[in-house]
Amino acid sequence: ECYQRAISSEFEVAMICGTSGIGKSELSREFARSAKEEDGGGIFLSGRFDKLQSQPLHAISAAFDNYCAWLSEEDRSTAEKVSTALKENMGEEISSLVSAMPNLSHILGDDFDSKQNDTSAVDAQKRLRYLICRFVEVISKCHEEPLILFL
Repeated sequence: ECYQRAISSEFEVAMICGTSGIGKSELSREFARSAKEEDGGGIFLSGRFDKLQSQPLHAISAAFDNYCAWLSEEDRSTAEKVSTALKENMGEEISSLVSAMPNLSHILGDDFDSKQNDTSAVDAQKRLRYLICRFVEVISKCHEEPLILFL
């Protein structure tokens, strides 16, 4: 039901709660298979939180890094569309995401290298959150299928 609402509206949030090992990840993979078979659509991305990972927002950036890898290898026409949209909407700011999503460079091309800003850790994390939100906004408009993010 949540998926059907997401198709007809702008966004939807669903939570699967439970202790580790009860099958939350398997349930999400099964959902992704079902959505693709029934509706022929949906871009399913997933990322895992790791308590030992020091990079802020690692699960989210890993999911979108995998998306960039998939897009650059499997769907060049959409990759070009995404690249153009990101460059037009985010300009040089997009290069700040390359360190968090290295595969983004495969979509953007050689013109965009990773940029490190001289800001405090708190400011850098706020900037990363802001840029990821902008990134999601732009790529969502490049696909007709819903974007499903499982963390």
